Amino acid sequence: MVTIKDIAKAAGVAQGTVSNVLNGRGNVSSEKIRHVLEVSEALGYVPNERAKMLRKGNARTLGVLLPNPPAQHELDFYYSFKIYAESHGYRVRQYLPRSVCQEAEEAALQEARSDMVAGMAVFSACLHQSGYNPVESAGPEMRLLFVERRPGFEAAYIGFDYERAGRDMAEKALEKGYRHVGLITDTPRLSHAAAFYRGFMQRLEGTPVRVTAVQTNERRRFQNVLEAGGLAQADAVFASSLTFAQTVRDVLTSFYAKERPVIYTVSPIFTLPEMDFHKYELNYRLLGNTAARMLVRQIEKKQPPESRVMDNAGFRSWLTPCAAHPSPAPINVLTLDSPTAYILRHMARLYTRQTQIPINITIYTYNEIYEAFNNLRDDAIFDVLRLDVTWLSCFAERILRPLEEIDPSISGLLGGFLSGTAEQYAYVNGVMYAVPNTPSTQMLFYRRDLFTSAIYRRMYQEMHHQELGVPQTFEDFNRVAAFFTKAINPESPVDYGATLTFGSTGVAGSEYLSRLFGLQENLYQSNGEIRLNSATGVRALEQLIEMKRFSDPQYCTWWTNTAATFAQGNVAMAILYNNFAAPLLSHRSRVQDSIGYAMVPGGRPVIGGGALGVSRFSRQPEKALDFIRWLSSEPVASACTLLGGVSPCRQSYDNYEIINNYPWLKLVKSCFGAARGRRMPPECTAPFDERRFMSIIGMAVKNAYSGVLTPQAAMDYAQKLFEEQFAQNLAQLPSRR
Repeated sequence: MVTIKDIAKAAGVAQGTVSNVLNGRGNVSSEKIRHVLEVSEALGYVPNERAKMLRKGNARTLGVLLPNPPAQHELDFYYSFKIYAESHGYRVRQYLPRSVCQEAEEAALQEARSDMVAGMAVFSACLHQSGYNPVESAGPEMRLLFVERRPGFEAAYIGFDYERAGRDMAEKALEKGYRHVGLITDTPRLSHAAAFYRGFMQRLEGTPVRVTAVQTNERRRFQNVLEAGGLAQADAVFASSLTFAQTVRDVLTSFYAKERPVIYTVSPIFTLPEMDFHKYELNYRLLGNTAARMLVRQIEKKQPPESRVMDNAGFRSWLTPCAAHPSPAPINVLTLDSPTAYILRHMARLYTRQTQIPINITIYTYNEIYEAFNNLRDDAIFDVLRLDVTWLSCFAERILRPLEEIDPSISGLLGGFLSGTAEQYAYVNGVMYAVPNTPSTQMLFYRRDLFTSAIYRRMYQEMHHQELGVPQTFEDFNRVAAFFTKAINPESPVDYGATLTFGSTGVAGSEYLSRLFGLQENLYQSNGEIRLNSATGVRALEQLIEMKRFSDPQYCTWWTNTAATFAQGNVAMAILYNNFAAPLLSHRSRVQDSIGYAMVPGGRPVIGGGALGVSRFSRQPEKALDFIRWLSSEPVASACTLLGGVSPCRQSYDNYEIINNYPWLKLVKSCFGAARGRRMPPECTAPFDERRFMSIIGMAVKNAYSGVLTPQAAMDYAQKLFEEQFAQNLAQLPSRR
């Protein structure tokens, strides 16, 4: 085994220097850090984590004890537990007892004890065994949190309301009018299985429903299902786990000729639709995240053990029939070119399968859709229109039908959406014209591996006499971008510090506004005055133009291009709308394992994305609104998000299958609270042509970028055009009255 002494000898430095480099401490030059790391890698040095923990006297390791083999819901729990723990500086180890017996569990716990595990989430299969207390095997230093299965002694516990799950499943049997149902649950010796069985049977007591019940363990499940021939004769079978549901499906399909009964099952959340079973869902990913949080809190804050019963998610409405419409005429949708647009085409097929209503999706570019909206009239062919959030003020009253005229209850849909989205994406002058569809904001994406590198951190310290960190202001952003630009710093591992997205004047204007909002609250001053050519406005443009030296001269033209450029791995940072961020995780991405994310510098991102409304000229507004409502329902919106889109639903952001795939969505909720969308003071109710405004700003940006005008002259000209073209809006300013 290679030791620190071996590395020191080979590198020609002191052992203390090697120790400081490997442990990220001490005042070591970037040159020596690079040399020591190169020698360590060449010698094949592997850190002894256990020895490190012993020296520190602090084991930052958590464990999860799972059945062997673990079921799907247990793996869901484990992965979300692991992600939370690792994001808080803990290692996570998985322990799988060699068999389902007390001795095997005790051995696994003793192994965890020798590994200095500080806290353990325990799925125990042996709590019912007389005299068995896992706490004794774990030792006094290890904190145990029992999951799903309650121990018969006082201890920390987390799980769901399994008795209610049983009652809800039985209620479904009554609602459907089944006369004979099957029930398959785990052994009653396990507390959660016993609770589920009790809830199910008690609810059906005294009803005409006949129950064929099978209580089994996982090892005997195939034999017991096969032997219970009554299950094949049942109208429906209710299973307490997905494993049991799959067993029923496989056995009955293999050995019985008749069509198998409908199968209902308790299940972890499936974000995409799955047609074999009707699922009563429990959010095991959220359970794992919460369990890790509870253990970390106990360890770090010395809090006493706590127990928690999580809410059941219950039945979700994926397969709920949509409203019936006698007309088979298709619904025509016009939307903007974005990742979500192509996902929408896939979701539309699912809607058609449920309703028999064809959906035609037409995708236009940014400029094309603007022209289309300006030319809509009563012979228009589109029923559903996707508007950019900042275009609502300009277009809503001209081309959209007020949604409450179609359905007075539609505003109730907004209650389940992210805070702040209803105000920005739905209403214009107090009238609801649209439903949020792809709410998004600018975010800062950066190469986490570069920002955490000991070499580059030390090099930045030597150069700027401050720590390398995620930029908090655009002044910081430009400084870091310069550091990671090879033409300025030949030691940079990438060619450019950041991207610039300048395709159209509208896109260029968006890049500018994030800099402006980093320096002042809004476009307008506290008195309502708008001065594009103020000292602050000019400084924001200067900061943006300074980036010319730190970015590729072949600037990005659209945010899909920005995402692709960052994914290639040759830039350190990119400002990108989160609804365009999914390609960062593509199999072609060179940075998928090293993506950092943060609020944009200045903390006031520009709002993006759009909303769906019903065309004022649609001849089938009710059908159009039903489709929008379906797209906006949680199961559908969550599925779109998992596929790379964006959801307006709060519940989607508690879906840890989604969060584990796109971790930056955890930050999106707080971004909306800080995002800037409205360009004019609230008193200004006249339609505001965002496209024209952004064109004025973008022209100023491009004129200054090319050197045709100075930043001051460019903003002076922008102010002149703004006052000429927006006189109606400016007349409503408090300062102009």
